[in-house]
Amino acid sequence: MRKVIGLVSLLAVLGIAVATQVASAQDKYPSRTITWLIPYGPAGGFDLHSRAISVGLKKALGVNVIIRNRPGAGGNIAWNLTWASKPDGYTISTVNIPGAIVSELFDDPKPHYKLKEFSWIGQISAGPYVFAVGAKTPFKTLEDLQKAKEVLITGTGVGGTAWVTEALTAAVLKYNHRFILGYPSAPASNMGIVRGEGHGRALGLDSPGQMQFVHDGHLRPLWVYLEKRSPDFPDVPTIGELGHPELTVLASHRVVTAPPGMPKDRLDILQKAFDAATKDPEVLERFAKMKAKIEPVVGQDWVNMLNGFYDLIADNGETFKKSLSKKK
Repeated sequence: MRKVIGLVSLLAVLGIAVATQVASAQDKYPSRTITWLIPYGPAGGFDLHSRAISVGLKKALGVNVIIRNRPGAGGNIAWNLTWASKPDGYTISTVNIPGAIVSELFDDPKPHYKLKEFSWIGQISAGPYVFAVGAKTPFKTLEDLQKAKEVLITGTGVGGTAWVTEALTAAVLKYNHRFILGYPSAPASNMGIVRGEGHGRALGLDSPGQMQFVHDGHLRPLWVYLEKRSPDFPDVPTIGELGHPELTVLASHRVVTAPPGMPKDRLDILQKAFDAATKDPEVLERFAKMKAKIEPVVGQDWVNMLNGFYDLIADNGETFKKSLSKKK
């Protein structure tokens, strides 16, 4: 009987020890795969830049990071999913700023999130734009756009920085525009122009998947949103040369976030791992091959920038309301 009691006691002790080890393993962060939601389809700048950074993030965290493309509603499907996810650090997403701010402030297309409440990790890059039109369109200069009865702009939706750029540019440069929206990705939006469904759009200058349409001769660049001419397009004028240097601030800010309410210790781990990933040699090599530039802004520094973008959108509220009324 004493042996039976002793065996039971031993098993109980071992059981407690095993349970403690399991609990400890569960409490350690991160201990399992992280899902990274991309708001647009494959081959665009958001997809490629996020995938490149994920390589370094895997190394820094010691766990797998799976990329999931969840396009739709101008990015809002992915951001709404992230907002509703458990704040345990196992779901993150790339957000398009300042495009997502327009969706939130003007309730289109029905966002559920509040950007200032997200648990921000850091900015990957701030990609400049080039405005291009279909090679078969009659538009060759800004003056051609200004004389046109209507310029059709293709895109994924209103929750994108390309949309913000296009709306502000049309208002400032004074040409009549209308949006043709609902394409699953930026390259798909470009194909819409090639097929004759639209006339032009703003392309990510550091997005190989988009710029291939220009290099292949399907799209014709009219201007770039840079202070100095792009070495890739030395004959294409800058938006400053067209008389509007203030528009050079328009860029696609690709920023990584987690659901609201993340525990500080887990958010700190993600931010430090993200910072390490932006310095990882393999990541830097991938960006170099894309001819893209990493521009990391981490933690509170990014939150300060976010507040500034809210002011930009609010100051141009009437412009965005007018463009929203024109979408197809």
